[in-house]
Amino acid sequence: MREKLFTDVSYVTSAESIHIIDNLRGLTRYAVGSIMGVRLLIDTFPNIGRGPSLNIDPHRGALTEGILTFTIVIIYLGLAQKTTGGFFMKTWISSVSKATLHILGSDLTGGCMNPASAVGWAFARGNHMSKEHILVYWLAPVEGTLLAIWMFKLLVKPVKDEKVNKKKAKSE
Repeated sequence: MREKLFTDVSYVTSAESIHIIDNLRGLTRYAVGSIMGVRLLIDTFPNIGRGPSLNIDPHRGALTEGILTFTIVIIYLGLAQKTTGGFFMKTWISSVSKATLHILGSDLTGGCMNPASAVGWAFARGNHMSKEHILVYWLAPVEGTLLAIWMFKLLVKPVKDEKVNKKKAKSE
């Protein structure tokens, strides 16, 4: 079985999770957890930041979030392949790439790249049902993730396990 993907939005579209109800439950849990976390953070530290904010028009914001999400999912899928490099190296690469993409997108859209995280801040601000929020922070990351997964499956051949090959060779 393939390794789990690192991002929350990947869970919704991953090939391993084929049941729609399970995906909706998982996404609901992430969103509720995000809302509760933001509420606790605001109650504890009232003067702290206000989460991602859209500083450009919604269409450019959706394009930005989609490209950022596409890039991070491609990086995570590449790291999930059975390649050389240890756990700490893969963790370091994923952390630096996520931080870099967040910094690149922070002035434009907040660089959230995660619908469940964005909904917590939007719910706290009261604009969680605006069409800009839905377009930029929900549709664009999901579309970016789907496109990244499809492109990765199209361009990268799956790595076969040596154990499976040895079992096949022994049975023949």
